[in-house]
Amino acid sequence: MARWASETGLKMGRRVAYLTHYAELYGANRSLLDLVVRAREAHGIEPFVILSEEGPLCEALQAQGIDRAIVPFVPWMHKQMLMGGPHHRIMQRFGYWRQGRERDAWNATRMKELVRVCSAKAVDLVHINSSVIGMGVPLAKALGVPLVWHIRELPFAHYDFKVDGGLSRYRSELRQADALIAISDAVRRDVEAIMAQSTRIHVVHNGVVNTLRMEQLGATMHERWSDPSPFTFLQLGLFHPSKGQLDSVEAFAQVHREEPDTRLVLAGGGRQDEVRARVKELGLSDVIDLPGFVQDPFIPLADAHCLLQCSKDEAMGRATVEAMASGIPVIGHASGATPELIEEGRSGHLYIRIDELVQRMLERVRDIGSTKSMGCAAHARVQDDFTVEAMTGSVVEVYDRLAVRS
Repeated sequence: MARWASETGLKMGRRVAYLTHYAELYGANRSLLDLVVRAREAHGIEPFVILSEEGPLCEALQAQGIDRAIVPFVPWMHKQMLMGGPHHRIMQRFGYWRQGRERDAWNATRMKELVRVCSAKAVDLVHINSSVIGMGVPLAKALGVPLVWHIRELPFAHYDFKVDGGLSRYRSELRQADALIAISDAVRRDVEAIMAQSTRIHVVHNGVVNTLRMEQLGATMHERWSDPSPFTFLQLGLFHPSKGQLDSVEAFAQVHREEPDTRLVLAGGGRQDEVRARVKELGLSDVIDLPGFVQDPFIPLADAHCLLQCSKDEAMGRATVEAMASGIPVIGHASGATPELIEEGRSGHLYIRIDELVQRMLERVRDIGSTKSMGCAAHARVQDDFTVEAMTGSVVEVYDRLAVRS
């Protein structure tokens, strides 16, 4: 830490290594990309991004002229599915334990490469981009630099993950980080439930758009209301059981029966077979679109009138904030951090049961004036709290505190 404070000063020329465990441009990596670009431009950070594989994020970093490296480390959190009788479950647990040991051995080998590439860049600080990356503490210790650990998930409630080495290992690693960044109060509470309250946990909401983009969205967000036909519901995100795409389909089927001038768009990558089969079974293929992964979420958002956030125990919900920035209300599941984002009856609605979701969807279709007003309130909320500039400034403040402490 002393080298960081004395050689680089408090604000300029910091060399920060950012580790991410995948290379697609989904929420966590899009937030990381926004962070490193803005941190370089406005705060003098020299970012160095380490990915576990090649992919679209590499191309985006290259386009921005940001240094990067590929080191094929693997996450330390995974799902474990136990089936059958007691004997089968014992054998399955042993198999998962063995796989965890194999991952640890693999990562130990990769650690040498991580230390080498970070040392070559004279890294001053390590910034880990996810709870599922368990290599931050040993890497920072080997380099003799501070560790900032960005927790972007509710890994147990949302994904039902297990940690290689158990929860006690996760607790121990969290306590050794110099600073923890939680993307919502829900994530902060989740971390505190594991490691107890700590002044080292800082809540920094994701910034999803810069101020210029907010101005552009504000200038065009009313155009969708000139002819809201068909009324379009949208859900954005990776197809995964926890994301609730099937709930969206079931609710929309009921809405469409009562309000035929409606459609649903489910945009995102991942396994869609179960959802596509259900759409076909319901006879809704003509009014439910599944376009796959979209590079720019603001393209489908421009044609939407309401976002559905059916994901349960969402750590924050980048798509929620993107929709709000676009000037449309959100109907979201009342769990995780979603209630922190949506003001009931002002910028959208919260629901628990499918019948509540259906009722809220019908209300938005049937009262366009109120729906438009909610969209305006949602846009204003993002402008106040969720810009890239605000997020990056708060993260850099965390870096500053570490420098002062050292």
